[in-house]
Amino acid sequence: MLQEASDKCVYRDLTEHTLGENPDDLPQRFKNQHDFVTCAGLINNNHQDYLIFEEMLLSCKKGGYVIFAARYSMMGKYWYDNIIKEMQTEGRWTLVATESFFKYDEIPEISNGRYSKTPCKVFVFKNSQEEINTFVNKFNSKMKQFLLNKFRSDSVGRN
Repeated sequence: MLQEASDKCVYRDLTEHTLGENPDDLPQRFKNQHDFVTCAGLINNNHQDYLIFEEMLLSCKKGGYVIFAARYSMMGKYWYDNIIKEMQTEGRWTLVATESFFKYDEIPEISNGRYSKTPCKVFVFKNSQEEINTFVNKFNSKMKQFLLNKFRSDSVGRN
């Protein structure tokens, strides 16, 4: 895909980086740099954890947008539901829009091998956290609480 994008000659810089493995490995030049951070197909299958969201936010400028698509169910919860809600409650991002759709909706049969009509949802969040150079480690609650208190006191002081 990078080669196809490069062939269009419309991008200044194309770099491959795998999100969600270790936010500490995110190059400094990517932190707080992007107006849009997108992700599709990574969140569905439980091979990622909350770090994918931390790294997307860390990459995104304050006021920028984090956009991702994931499987969705009206009847149950997926592993990411509580994480995105917690990040909203903490004021780290704000839900702007969602849209539901069906993946593989053009398959004429009910199922074709491992492919079947699958409900999905696109989420659009606006990054509302201050620009930081580290991620909020859920396993380090003292750091998390410090950062959250700092965000709250900084935003109160500016309003």
